[in-house]
Order: sequence, then C-alpha cells, then structure tokens
Amino acid sequence: MKSLTIFGLGRMGGQIARRLSKKGFRVYAWNRSEEPVKELRKRKVWATQSIEEAVAKSGKSRIFWVMLPHAVVDDFLFGPDQLGKFLKKGDIVIDGGNSHYKDTLRRAKEMEKKGIHFFDCGTSGGVWGEKEGFALMIGGPKAKWKAIEPFMKALSAGDNYAHLGKSGAGHFTKMVHNGIEYGMMEAIGEGYAVLEASEFDLDLAAVTRVYQKGSVVRSWLIDLVRNIFEDEDVDATSGKIDATGEGEWTVLAGKELGVDVRVIESSLAVRRESADPKNQGKFSNKIVALLRKQFGGHKAHSAK
Repeated sequence: MKSLTIFGLGRMGGQIARRLSKKGFRVYAWNRSEEPVKELRKRKVWATQSIEEAVAKSGKSRIFWVMLPHAVVDDFLFGPDQLGKFLKKGDIVIDGGNSHYKDTLRRAKEMEKKGIHFFDCGTSGGVWGEKEGFALMIGGPKAKWKAIEPFMKALSAGDNYAHLGKSGAGHFTKMVHNGIEYGMMEAIGEGYAVLEASEFDLDLAAVTRVYQKGSVVRSWLIDLVRNIFEDEDVDATSGKIDATGEGEWTVLAGKELGVDVRVIESSLAVRRESADPKNQGKFSNKIVALLRKQFGGHKAHSAK
C-alpha cells in the first residue's frame, strides 16, 4: 500500500488527507495545533503534532506533501527545527499550497542541491474537492513523476490532473487560474448588479436557473450563484472581498511578460477598493464575496 505524509491540516490539507485515506492509501498527517489532529484521528487517520513522529512513520519511500500558507513554507522546509531538519537525499517533497512560482523555482534549486526531489502542485477545488475531486496542476522532475502520479489521480476527479513541466509550472498555472477566477467572478457580480438595479424586479434565482443550462455563460460559478440566492442572505453580507494574493501575482506576471491583463487588473482593483466601507454596500461586491464563501469556504463579512 502506497503511503504519503501530509503536513498541514487546514481547509485543503484535511480534505486531501481524508480523500486519500478513503481511496485506500496509507496516510500520515501532522498539524501544529491540536484540534485538526483530533478531528482526523476520529476518521481513523493517523495524525500527530510531532514532526519527528510524522517523518518516522513515513518508512522508506518518503513522500511529504506540504499544505501550508506560502509565508511559512521557507521556514518549514529549511528551518532547523522543522521538516528541513529531517529531510534527506532521495526524499520527495510536494508543495501543494499557493506559493509564488518564483519562490518555487528557488526552493527547487535548493532542494536539488541536497538530492531531494521537489514538486509543486497547484490545488483547486475549494471545499468541494474532497467529494468531487481536485484539479491538480503539477510541476517538478519528470523522472520522479510516476512515484506521485497515483496520489494525484486519486485526488482528482479522474483525469483533471497533469504534470505540466519543470518545477514552478504547477504554481504558475494555478496563479493564472486564480487570476482568471478574479475576472470571471467580477463579471458575474457586475452582471447581477445590473440585473438587480433594473426596473424589472427580476427574480434572480429564476434568472440563474435559466443561465445554468444551455446558455453561453453556464458554469460552476453560475451554479454557485444559484446557491447564493437560495441559501444566503445577500443583504446581510458585507461587500468587503478578501484576497489571498494570486490575482496580484498574475497581474505582475502579465506585466513582466508584456501581456495585457486589464480585466484581471480591474478586478483586483475592485477587491482593494472593497476595503473602503463606502464600497461595501455594492451588490456586485456582495456576490463576489459570497462566491468565495461558496467554493472556498472563505469568510464572508457581515454587513454592519
């Protein structure tokens, strides 16, 4: 039975651990805080708060999946008292979080010097990934791809995973994915704001039901909009839209590459402007904030 050790049991890491376990893999898991460890143990998945214990459980074929915020990855991979202390030649490390691709390129070079095989995996699927399968965009050494492909196939919905190139390719592709997401969500939010402001007193749930099938704009995001009108209190939601950074990274990459990314850049500007209370009553902002909640479990602020 193939095994893998997961470090970080947040919203996505916990789902990955549970899905792999359900698919028949032997999963070991670590988290700094106690509650996610206890929760995973209830699901009969081995979990600990000790990095040393988690590494020791990994056996001879050591594959470590790191699912941590990008700001702490360097310290975790190279710090003297964290995973870096236990890594050795021949290990496989996968960074499945939202790291900047340039950081990934640097880390891959540092790992290569130590004989460690470093993969980056752009992971999409939000809170629905455990049930429906994740979309996985992977970069890293082709020679070691077969060692991790069974995990990727099991985590995916079947074939929506791919080894896309050298280290950095996965995180770069996921960064652009999130930039596209910004633009799509903003267009949907603005469109529904126009519908809501019209003289026709439209039933927006009914409009969405029509958009969902057969229309050019049908999509999973439109499906989630229907959830919003059926399950959420739009009026009670603030139009403050949080952001995790990938949209900005996509804009910067576009400018570095000489590519016009005005739609993504405008959607990023809207998110920045949403921090101003005067913009938090905007209907379009409320829809975007609730879409983030629907697909990613991100917090939607309450209107005051």
